[in-house]
Amino acid sequence: MFWIRIKYRLGLFYKTVLFKLGFGKILLKNRYGERLLLFHGIDTKGDTRYNSRFISKLFFEALIKHIVTHYNVVSLDDYYLKKFKKDTLNIALTFDDGYLNNYTYAVPILEKYKVPACFYITTVHENTPYLWTDFIDLVSYYTKKEKVVFKGDLYEKNAKNEFICHGVSLKNVAKRMPYKSIKLIYKIFENDWKNLPPKHHETYWRLMNAEQIRYIANHPLFTIGAHGETHASLIDIPLEAAKHEISNSKKQLETICRQPITEFAFPFGFYNHEIANYCEEIGFERLLLVDYNTKEDTKKQAFKNRFVMNPYLSFELQLAYLLKGSYF
Repeated sequence: MFWIRIKYRLGLFYKTVLFKLGFGKILLKNRYGERLLLFHGIDTKGDTRYNSRFISKLFFEALIKHIVTHYNVVSLDDYYLKKFKKDTLNIALTFDDGYLNNYTYAVPILEKYKVPACFYITTVHENTPYLWTDFIDLVSYYTKKEKVVFKGDLYEKNAKNEFICHGVSLKNVAKRMPYKSIKLIYKIFENDWKNLPPKHHETYWRLMNAEQIRYIANHPLFTIGAHGETHASLIDIPLEAAKHEISNSKKQLETICRQPITEFAFPFGFYNHEIANYCEEIGFERLLLVDYNTKEDTKKQAFKNRFVMNPYLSFELQLAYLLKGSYF
């Protein structure tokens, strides 16, 4: 991991210098290939104080306008069928988590430029309007607490607004727990959540409701896929709990959308063959990853890896990495 970070930083420094010296065009040369892009949240200004997943709507629209003008944008159907153009970059768009801001900010821009996309939805909105990941991000940033105790362990707040115990953050600990255990964290920060700043912060946690999901599902440009029920790490919780997360999210979305849901995106990109096989058994035909676990997985028709958009990069640097297809 250390050497990967060093490699990334050296590459970033090299590209930044090239752009500053006026030689950045060599990094923006069009090339043939395929990219399946992964977005999460869209906000008004690209705020990275709370998480590393949101980009601004201005950045998003500039990117959409650029890729429509210079590359070939395709639907996920065509991406899987490999209906690509030669001598250019072929791009399809996906969104994970099911944020309301996707509906509010991304959908109108995609409609404006007639760009197809697939939205992978967590169905925890049936019980609560936020994901536990966003809950932890926001209360950790705003709370005045310096120490909390969770399951007998003491977590102390660091300069990055993370609660740490033995070098591991509370958020990473929660990734490996079933949702009933994560609910205990809600109790610890219950008052902090109630006292979050004004309503505009809802952009960073509120999820789409059933009516908004249904609108997207019925739109000719868009499709809906499942993303689990509570955004649990499916490889870290008991197998039966993971299966429930997967099957229940499928059932809930099929009830909402009144159509079959045949695509699944793994939360955090984490998967194993047992989980993937179960997904296929219950009717998921397309399985969206972040990275492949093995070289053999690259040959599986259902599996597709995705290029995660980075909110910390300038527009030109993001394009350079997009064209390269890797941050390393």
